[in-house]
Amino acid sequence: MKKIIVSTLVGFIGAASLSAADCVMVKDLNVQFKNASTVYADSSEMKEIREYAQFLKETDLYTVIEGHTSSLSGAKYNYDLSNRRATKVRAELIRLGVSPSKVRAMGFGESTPLYNNNTESGAAQNRRVIGEVFNSATEVSNYLATQKSRIANTKYQEQ
Repeated sequence: MKKIIVSTLVGFIGAASLSAADCVMVKDLNVQFKNASTVYADSSEMKEIREYAQFLKETDLYTVIEGHTSSLSGAKYNYDLSNRRATKVRAELIRLGVSPSKVRAMGFGESTPLYNNNTESGAAQNRRVIGEVFNSATEVSNYLATQKSRIANTKYQEQ
């Protein structure tokens, strides 16, 4: 089975028991959305999803589809919206032939901005769905448990 190798470790493959044939390059997923919506920002987003689906079908890897929002609406609304976005992309991956057991979805609301929400450009970039890749279903379960616990301790689910 192929394993994900962190790029900083690639130089140490000779010291490990993995060969280059045992490794896989990870395909990024970053899908943008229109404000306060589950509508994709533009038509290129489907191409991104199709490429990610192909990557998942060609590997033994698992993914968590993470939904995120800007902070322009209320926290509870954003949390729900992020879940709908993540679920939409998960459903699209399954429709494209990815096994449902390999794809989980989770919303993070406005809790994890990458850009400044005080600018239109930053807010637009925070309206995203990304894919995190894992070697096993156990890794996925552990990751989801940790993230759910983190979010449960924030204001993002309380309102």
